[in-house]
Amino acid sequence: MTTAPVTRSTLVRGMAALGVGPGRTVLAHASLSRFGYVAGGEHTVCLALEEVLGARGTLVMPGFSPQLVHPAAWRPARLNGADPVALADDMPSFDRASTPVAATIGVVAQCLRAMPGTRRSGHPHTSFLARGPEAEAIVADHPLEYRLSTLGPLGRLWALDAVVLLLGVSWSKCTALHIAEYLAPYPGRRQGRWPVPVAGPAGVRWVEVPELVVWEGDFERLGRAFEQARPESVRRRRIGDADCVAVSLRSLVRFAVRWLPAHRDLRGLADPPGWSAVEPATGVLPGA
Repeated sequence: MTTAPVTRSTLVRGMAALGVGPGRTVLAHASLSRFGYVAGGEHTVCLALEEVLGARGTLVMPGFSPQLVHPAAWRPARLNGADPVALADDMPSFDRASTPVAATIGVVAQCLRAMPGTRRSGHPHTSFLARGPEAEAIVADHPLEYRLSTLGPLGRLWALDAVVLLLGVSWSKCTALHIAEYLAPYPGRRQGRWPVPVAGPAGVRWVEVPELVVWEGDFERLGRAFEQARPESVRRRRIGDADCVAVSLRSLVRFAVRWLPAHRDLRGLADPPGWSAVEPATGVLPGA
């Protein structure tokens, strides 16, 4: 830690300097530890975001739960010889209210999930959390297929001209960039059938749905290229020890749609475990 403790006021001033103001819709990704010591912890960050957005603003964060993916997608070391089908039959179903946000997403999102009035979309792997006047409209419909396309909450964020806010996290965590993967016909783009758990009277059943093979491996390079090409579209500020960025979701995705075909080639990438019938995705996908 190199700075004084970070307070709610520190965070509000910093986010206001990033151009985040009352009435905006924000898709935020946050790492609490990157700020240094935050007085009041993750709750302080959530309250600061709400304060800077005001009563007319809407706060959105990923509420992802990858702990509920089918065991067939686990690393072999984690399976340790166990039968993935038997494990899958004994896994819990997704519950909007009680399923925890994965630790890899961060404690700030977990805090937002637990706050009264927060809404959550219904995808068992990639739900989104939202608070504010647009929250219900954003999370109301989240299809099982093409989960990070404009068919789901990311599409409503596009329509609302949302701001992407990276608080102490890199471009590799920028979920909005997945929209471009459904839009851009880059080499090696492919889709398959992906199993998702659905709650039923007899317990969890697994349903295979069509899905694009998404990849974050070049998001950092993509984000840096955007900053170099569109410096006027990116606001950066240091809040505590955290490097923070604010950018228009639409501007970023439009750039990514042009960048991916010229700079990404996934033809040598192995098919991910857990998928079936993986095949090229050369045409326009639903939700693109």
